[in-house]
Amino acid sequence: MRHWSRGSQWLGAVALVVGTMTVGCGGSQGSTLDATSEVSQAVEATSDSSDAVEVSSLLHGLDKLRPQAIEGFHCDASPDITTVEVCGKTLPATVHLEWTDCAPPTRPEGPGRGGGQPPGGGGALPPQDGTGSQVRGQSLDGGGRPGGPGPRGPSSGTVDIVNAYEAAEDCTGAVTQNQTVTFEVSSTHSDGEVSTVKGTTASTSELVDGAPPRRKSTQADVTRTRTDADGTVVKSVRLEGSLSIAFSTDTPPVRTIDGAYTETALDGSQGTVTLAGIVRPPRDVCPWPTSGTLTRTTADGASHVLTFGPECGDGTLDGAALSLPDRGERGGGRH
Repeated sequence: MRHWSRGSQWLGAVALVVGTMTVGCGGSQGSTLDATSEVSQAVEATSDSSDAVEVSSLLHGLDKLRPQAIEGFHCDASPDITTVEVCGKTLPATVHLEWTDCAPPTRPEGPGRGGGQPPGGGGALPPQDGTGSQVRGQSLDGGGRPGGPGPRGPSSGTVDIVNAYEAAEDCTGAVTQNQTVTFEVSSTHSDGEVSTVKGTTASTSELVDGAPPRRKSTQADVTRTRTDADGTVVKSVRLEGSLSIAFSTDTPPVRTIDGAYTETALDGSQGTVTLAGIVRPPRDVCPWPTSGTLTRTTADGASHVLTFGPECGDGTLDGAALSLPDRGERGGGRH
């Protein structure tokens, strides 16, 4: 096996940050926002960790690695990568990513940089409540909302990816890739709360003619917890289920994600989470999905729908408009 190591120009973040919205910050609406926050951030961290090899274009070779396209490679300035020869192709066998105090990235400046959103993310008009009044900003990670955590700080984490390959003796037909991923990523909010996403995934895909997969099947088991400044768990959600990921032929690829999870809350109550047509461009193009829905059905049968798009930074929660502004600043992380 060979070992690869290379630097990254960009730094990444975990939370899917949502800005202003037209619902209130208290009562059942605030609870819905908080619960959707926990689920959406767990889903995002799982997807980005599990798909890091494919989205970074590492299967094309080290010289084709696009560290700015996916979270894990943003944050680790010197990833540990080993390779194996399969049917004349050099493929990644193991990848270890590890980082501390990593600031989130921003999109490139300039017109048309992510689905048509105005440059800087600040040019769009604030959302209206239907009567022409501006609505106070909120975020899906709780920042800026009474009772929610303070602004999220830099992240720290580890991601370990192991790939095993199966091929015919004469190397005809597709090469089967079996992949396992173990990850843990956390960030500390300004009020001392710590959010942690930890889990494992197991995936299977087929590589044809040495090219990256076009489709990938994944089983996931992930838990997101929030602990207060004293270390007491205040929120927890566990997601167990399966995903189907389709990759475009672009380099780096765009993902379309479908799947279903069982959601288990801290009190033991269960619901379901369904992902339908979630389209995720590379992070430097748009840090949020640009299409698709995330639907949560709670134990009492109530459903809540988070819809993305049509432009980068647009969305709705149960029909209420969301605006997802640019998040974070460019900067250095400490490995």
